[in-house]
Amino acid sequence: MPYVRINGVDIYYEDHGSGEPVVLLNGIFMNTKSWYLQLKSLVSGGYRVILHDMRGQWSSGKPDCVECYSLEIHADDLKHLLDKLGVRKAHVIGTSYGGEVGMCFAIKYPEYVNDLTLITSVSEIHEELKITALRWLEGALSNDPRRFVLSWINDVYSDSFIEKSGPQLLERLVSIYSSGFDFKSAAYLLKSFLKMAEEPLTPKLRSINKPTLIIAAEKDRVKPPKYSEIIAKNITNSTYVVINDAGHAVVIEKPTIINYLIIGFIRSHPLSTT
Repeated sequence: MPYVRINGVDIYYEDHGSGEPVVLLNGIFMNTKSWYLQLKSLVSGGYRVILHDMRGQWSSGKPDCVECYSLEIHADDLKHLLDKLGVRKAHVIGTSYGGEVGMCFAIKYPEYVNDLTLITSVSEIHEELKITALRWLEGALSNDPRRFVLSWINDVYSDSFIEKSGPQLLERLVSIYSSGFDFKSAAYLLKSFLKMAEEPLTPKLRSINKPTLIIAAEKDRVKPPKYSEIIAKNITNSTYVVINDAGHAVVIEKPTIINYLIIGFIRSHPLSTT
């Protein structure tokens, strides 16, 4: 398994295909495998796809300190990873927490970003989202896979997806999070996210001048479209799209639409050398 050591933490990464580099940034409980529905389409479309588990996620190192996790530190890790891989500019795509890291990266290291895609992400936290994140935190602190999954499953997936999937969805997720998942690190990541309640990214978004695609999901219960609208209003060069009948995990629920949108967007913004 390929790793790069960054600031004392082993970061697991994957590098697939060839062509213009595309960076995919995980949601908070995701890993690189969570992008399998996008990876094949991007590689077959002629792109080099770079993925990594952020510090605290699955196969990467998990420092045991709350100060070791922040959007800025994740952005620094990504910068060092791209340097290691010889990538000076890329199409950057993030979903949920990954989108928030993507915004921070575009603010801190704009020279590395050709264009930016933000999927069901937020730049600030309102009270209802804070309460949701605190419930997820309680689930992580339980160290119980079933209680953990039950703390967020209804937020992440739409009613129609849950109904179509049946009871096996819950059992499959419990099985996934019963092996190889670190609950303490998940709690640190959630605390990192919650910092946006006091330190929102919204005031900094005006500095992002890269072409940006902002994708919301109509039935997202955790980060509903109002948050994507805030981002779109504050990034001047942005395009805003809402995907109908989809929940927060839209990359899983509606992969065909997501792939069509992101590939169309990055093809319309070929890699610039400036």
